[in-house]
Amino acid sequence: MSVVRIGLVSDSHGRFSCLEQMVDQAPDVCCWIHGGDYCEDAEDLGAYAAVPVYAVLGNNDYLTDLNVPERRLVKVAGLTIAVIHGSQWYGEKRLQKLEEWGHHAGADLVVFGHTHRQYLLEQEDLVIVNPGSISRPRDGRKGTYAIVTAEDGRLADIQFYHLQN
Repeated sequence: MSVVRIGLVSDSHGRFSCLEQMVDQAPDVCCWIHGGDYCEDAEDLGAYAAVPVYAVLGNNDYLTDLNVPERRLVKVAGLTIAVIHGSQWYGEKRLQKLEEWGHHAGADLVVFGHTHRQYLLEQEDLVIVNPGSISRPRDGRKGTYAIVTAEDGRLADIQFYHLQN
């Protein structure tokens, strides 16, 4: 059986010490997916974690000089993962648009950020997840991130984690 772990993070807002703690807590991921706000942190995250990092622009990233897309599809461990910050839409429309885009893209998983709150919607053919904010959570908790486990090319599990320090 092939088991692969994929890290999900968003909304780091330049607080790299939070990303360091996250990597130290989850050293066995094959890559990190960064859902925007501050996508520039992704470059440092990749160097620190020594794994690929796939980032998208957030609503606080438009002055960056990096060539980072607003949305992207990432294929890893047999999964197709659609990534977007999610600030393009609000309220119920956001979830509707995320679901529509995920289906249109043929994604197994849609990852978004922006709200600074953890979110998980599991449907039969699509999962939508927000890992929360690693640096500025809005739910009164410590910083959060998520780990996706893929087994033999299928999405097997998603777990949320909090920074321990």
